[in-house]
Amino acid sequence: MVLQELPETRPSPGRTRLRAASLLLPMILIALIGVLALIEPRFVSPLNTLNLSRNVSFLTIVSLGQMIVMIVGGMDLSIGVVAALSSVTTAIIMNQSMAWFPGQEVLAIWLALAAALGVSAAVGLLNGICIAVTGASAFIVTLGTFSIIGGISYYITAGIPIYGMPNGFTNGLGRGSSAGIPFSVYIAATLVILATIMQRRTKFGRYLYAIGGNPVAARLSGVPVRRYTVLAYTCCSMLAGLAGFLVTARVGGGQANLGSEYMLQSIAVAVVAGVSLRGGAGRAEMVLISGILITVFGNAMNLVRIDSKIQTIVFGVVLLIAVFLDQRRARGGRDA
Repeated sequence: MVLQELPETRPSPGRTRLRAASLLLPMILIALIGVLALIEPRFVSPLNTLNLSRNVSFLTIVSLGQMIVMIVGGMDLSIGVVAALSSVTTAIIMNQSMAWFPGQEVLAIWLALAAALGVSAAVGLLNGICIAVTGASAFIVTLGTFSIIGGISYYITAGIPIYGMPNGFTNGLGRGSSAGIPFSVYIAATLVILATIMQRRTKFGRYLYAIGGNPVAARLSGVPVRRYTVLAYTCCSMLAGLAGFLVTARVGGGQANLGSEYMLQSIAVAVVAGVSLRGGAGRAEMVLISGILITVFGNAMNLVRIDSKIQTIVFGVVLLIAVFLDQRRARGGRDA
């Protein structure tokens, strides 16, 4: 018998984490922005603000997908190569479409978007089926996908970027803006709002939390755990594909190494935002704040000319600290 209302399955450590993050993250972000504005005038320059907002939007879109699979207790290591595959697919389909339909830029853009989301969804579907049906580890499955999809992208392009994008795609969607705000920011903000509504108002959102909080209880309550797990991974890959599509418009070409940093960054954003590594907790609005924080932090290191190799070390340390705090909160919840 299917129950109409699911019992509360999220553990108290998850709720405590979200309350702490909802107060602490905005305070840290405001303090960081204030300090940077005082010590580095270039931080508040129009050009830097514009680039920063675009980078925030790309990372937020990818991190929303990572949040969804982490809520159900999983993780997606293939998220970066999916964005790269989407970029390569976008460039190939768009060039072919412009050859088949000369002058039809809008049609070419929509066909490329459909193809990019289609191949991304296929990767997510594969991940979800392997994890949900076979019971295989999400870490191992997505690591295998990471290797396969990354190899396919490099094989198709031979490591050479694909250019020749139509002007409406690069200068319009990729570098254009409305009211001084890049189009990618509007898209990311819309997705955050939709994800928030999904989490709080829909059956899909309740089922995700139920699966991550206690998959056995969710199954006994009538939740189709396998189906929604597959949907979670499919949504994650589609969001990564959308980000790859938008970044391709920004850089003006399809690249097999595009989005290589998104795997670790999206996990870091989610964990800093309070998304539990064990599932059952996480909010889209906090992912947005965390995405802004991580992006601003990286931008600050660039402005003060910290070597990129040192930045990689610093970012790794931040990720380890976030994971340590997540584990500590979990132990505190079990002891309580």
